[in-house]
Amino acid sequence: MCVNGGIGRWFWVLIVAGGLFAGAGQAMASKADNTLYVSYWREVVTLDGHFSNLRENDILGLLVDDALFYVDHETLKPVPLLAKSHKFVNDTTLDIEIRQGVKFHDGSAVTPEDVAYSLNTIINPKSNSNFTLRVGLWLDKAMVTGPQTVRLQMKRPYAMVLWDLCYYAKVRKKGIYDNPKTPGEINATAQATTLNGTGPYRVTEFRPGQRIALERFKEYRKDSAKGTPTIERIVIRTIPDFSTQAAEFMSGGIHWSYQVPNEIAEDVAKSGRAKHISGPSMRVGYIVLDAAGKSTVKNHPLLKVKVRQALNHAVDRETIVKTLIKGQAIALHSACNPVQFGCTQDIRKYEYSPEKAKALLAEAGYPTGFPLELWGGRDKEVLEAIVNYWGQVGVKTTLRFVKEPTVTKAYREGQAMAYYGSKGSFSIPDAAAVMTEMFAGDSFEAFHGDKEVAELVVGTMSTHDPKVRQERFHKLVQRVAEQAYWVPTYVYSEEYMASNDIEFEAWKDGMQRLFLIRWK
Repeated sequence: MCVNGGIGRWFWVLIVAGGLFAGAGQAMASKADNTLYVSYWREVVTLDGHFSNLRENDILGLLVDDALFYVDHETLKPVPLLAKSHKFVNDTTLDIEIRQGVKFHDGSAVTPEDVAYSLNTIINPKSNSNFTLRVGLWLDKAMVTGPQTVRLQMKRPYAMVLWDLCYYAKVRKKGIYDNPKTPGEINATAQATTLNGTGPYRVTEFRPGQRIALERFKEYRKDSAKGTPTIERIVIRTIPDFSTQAAEFMSGGIHWSYQVPNEIAEDVAKSGRAKHISGPSMRVGYIVLDAAGKSTVKNHPLLKVKVRQALNHAVDRETIVKTLIKGQAIALHSACNPVQFGCTQDIRKYEYSPEKAKALLAEAGYPTGFPLELWGGRDKEVLEAIVNYWGQVGVKTTLRFVKEPTVTKAYREGQAMAYYGSKGSFSIPDAAAVMTEMFAGDSFEAFHGDKEVAELVVGTMSTHDPKVRQERFHKLVQRVAEQAYWVPTYVYSEEYMASNDIEFEAWKDGMQRLFLIRWK
């Protein structure tokens, strides 16, 4: 989203006039000694991706950890990584063969016992892992079944299992979390500051809030689905202020940064000292409308489908994207990201038409509109634009812009008839990643009250057959659009700054794979 990050024309005049380019040789020196400098705007407090769901840890995890599977950056399909092969014995039993010759960073071999231990630890309620509930939803237990094999016994059929094993199955050495002083307890901080991973890079230094130094792991296997990294060292620096990041790019102090405000990235690009790369994102924005009557207000207008359809027709998504978001953002018409498997676009689309919106409101019994509160905790400019659009058709909307936890509290407690949200789907390119959270019958975020929708969600998750899943997704996405349970807004874009010295590609799923960066 285009925001003013505090950098303008006078900032650049001061940089040039003040001779802040004195450090410009650092970038060339870094290339010469094969060290890539990266900046994070948020602090990493733990090296262990099992205990953080921040994107910073996702990026780091791809560098220092290998999961059982990997989302191929070209096909966006799960492929074996630590796993060599897999087979579904039945809908609730998955056998996995572990690849031989895989090593931890301490040089020891990865065994099936390590894999089973890691998965069983994740689902142990005492672990307090960020993914205990997610993996525990479907995994009953992991068992060693042979010299190189592990069996996953599932609680139920779960179509997303391989995706979960791409992102939530980082392997740890057996016993690493055990607390020797208290048997049965789990030491969640065992790998917080020193990590024995399996990925293409190993951690050589960690200063929380300051920097993480990585070095290419010399014993990393050459047959990895991730390929063979060419950069020897990566240094990740924490720089919360994007203005400071921009100055570092100008002086050659860093080579890559992400989630950069458009205006700052464009200004840096104009200097010629770095590139502004705008790439796709898996994150989608939407407004949830209370069609289920969860609000404490009884018989409110949003219970009527024509009202919800009118609110959709009243929003000019294309103009919002073009004038406020920019980058690679696109207008969204579905309850999922078009890149995702199953996210059909053969659905009812609500073109911008104030006339149709007014007509639908009149048919619903609200010819002069009605008052409404819209809750939101991010993308304020977008929400203000939507409030304005709704006002033009008679819906007198008050924006309740608060912190996001307050938004969650409001809709959970029935205070919100309409609220703005966004989902990044953990960069999983499958529509179930967002639709199960938003439309499953037992989800606290499901505001539709539609039995058919709830059953279709279950149907998309209860089989591994892609053709059957595609058919069920088609009906599901169509139904949600026809009933206008959402006002979809846009697919986000990811904004990067990249040194002229590197080759970096923004992949379709929005996941940042730094191990694929190359020097020019």
